[in-house]
Amino acid sequence: MSRAQQNSTGRLRLATAASGLALTAVLGAAGCSAGQITQTDSQLPAVSGATGQAGPIALRDARLAFPHEGFYAAGDDAPLILSIINTAAADDELLEVSSPFAGEIKLEGDQAVPGTAALHVGKPGEEAKAKGEPSGTAHATTTPADHSSDPARPSTTSAAPTTSAAPTSAAATSAAKAVGKLQIVLVGLKEKLHPGRLIPVTFVFAKAGTITVELPIGQPTGPRGESGDH
Repeated sequence: MSRAQQNSTGRLRLATAASGLALTAVLGAAGCSAGQITQTDSQLPAVSGATGQAGPIALRDARLAFPHEGFYAAGDDAPLILSIINTAAADDELLEVSSPFAGEIKLEGDQAVPGTAALHVGKPGEEAKAKGEPSGTAHATTTPADHSSDPARPSTTSAAPTTSAAPTSAAATSAAKAVGKLQIVLVGLKEKLHPGRLIPVTFVFAKAGTITVELPIGQPTGPRGESGDH
């Protein structure tokens, strides 16, 4: 091999080695940056409310209000937030609500669900009141937590629960007019509940039948650093 050929081979090897080092440095930098997401590493995950349907009656974005202290203690009351949508022309009515997590369920307000209308329960973004704060009790009715063994319970047509999008069309849902006001509260929780738990709640309608959904605890609407101080 001539001296010129040896010099050419040496330069080729040096260039190849330098390219490999540069590629390693680029990959290392990319790997480090992939593990650091400065805008989202401290954000709370979004929690969507549960959905369910029986015939023309649909439950949308159903959840428990965020607890005042950041969790529900045993014995606390937990208000629900959801929309009850009737896509049929015929009226229906919410007869009762039950859950094995509550001693009883309190219903206050309008329980009729007119045709092609949406009945809103609670206020989106509302937090559960601190223990001892007054709440309205006008027109309140109370239903037991679980009627599964009650022989006097009226028979209803039961629908299989669902946590996925129900077959109600988006056009029918958006066209439903808002009517009435209703408050539903799980009274006397039987155990401590932290966000992340799913609480089964059953709704019984006069015509549509039964819908059981697993409700999450909603997210807070503001900073939580001071939540335990008031």
